[in-house]
Amino acid sequence: MGGYSSELGAEIVAYDPETHRAFLSVGSGVEVLDLSDPSEVASQGTIEVTDGGSVTSVAVHGGVLAAAVQAEEGAANGMVSFHSTDTLLQLGSAEVGVQPDMVTFTPDGRYVLTANEGEPNDDYSVDPAGTVSIVDISEGMESARVTTAGFDPSAFDLVGLSQQGLRVFGPGASLTEDVEPEYIAVSSDSSTAYVTLQENNAIAKVNIAQGTVSAILPLGF
Repeated sequence: MGGYSSELGAEIVAYDPETHRAFLSVGSGVEVLDLSDPSEVASQGTIEVTDGGSVTSVAVHGGVLAAAVQAEEGAANGMVSFHSTDTLLQLGSAEVGVQPDMVTFTPDGRYVLTANEGEPNDDYSVDPAGTVSIVDISEGMESARVTTAGFDPSAFDLVGLSQQGLRVFGPGASLTEDVEPEYIAVSSDSSTAYVTLQENNAIAKVNIAQGTVSAILPLGF
């Protein structure tokens, strides 16, 4: 029926059924598309989210757009910026972990989660912690409360997990630095998140209300 080619590039897309808009992560901003007539898709401009970092992911829920933003300096914490899908105005923001690479809402809309990759530089002289941030927006985006779940090696049986297929292999890296959370799926009751640890051949299970990683599930291959 139709299509659109962005001159700014595009990585992640989220659709808002209330406004019939699509939101694309494009460099340092979010491009807004009008999809009310799919045969005539048109750009409505770009939300400038950051001056120096990059928007890596977008998600929409209940008239709210969440954009994950990596800091310009790679080892610094990133943020989530919240905007109205109608007015496009910013509703608030929250600081999350290093290099947020995916953002998603829980089905009930209470929480926003980011997978913070914390990738190392080329020679591993800097290797930030990989984490999962849980942003509680139940009292509004301007009053967001953030809990960041990390991967403390002492909390897991690394020998047993390694025998089941978990890989921890970065030069001089512990589990804390070596995990690079990538993608999040949330249970239908909004209580549990499952997060891919793609470099480590595993999935992390996160208790959202407690803000903790409750288990690591090796994939075995």
